[in-house]
Amino acid sequence: MSSPSRRTLLRALPLLPFAGLLLGASDAQAVHYAALLCNRCGFGNKKNNCARCGKWIGSSRIAARLCSTHGFGNKKNNCAVCGKWVGSSRQIAFLCNGCGFGNKKNNCVICGKWAP
Repeated sequence: MSSPSRRTLLRALPLLPFAGLLLGASDAQAVHYAALLCNRCGFGNKKNNCARCGKWIGSSRIAARLCSTHGFGNKKNNCAVCGKWVGSSRQIAFLCNGCGFGNKKNNCVICGKWAP
């Protein structure tokens, strides 16, 4: 019994289910989730406070991130500061210069793990 040639396999590959996905696969990309604030934590001048330490953010607009544990499913709809449901409020949480300096801005605002 002879084995099929490489050319024969390459011709039959698009006919197999999901095989076309393997040929067109691109590089894997890390995804991060934006940390949100509820109506109470994102109202007025409270939205200008750091989501991690509570200090005033000033002119820095470093968006707070969530790791895959805290940003997955319905957990991503919880406030990054108090943990309550965000609802229709889509206010993004920000970090101050101290909490967002260097590679600290890539950490989860809740647990501190790396959030790609």
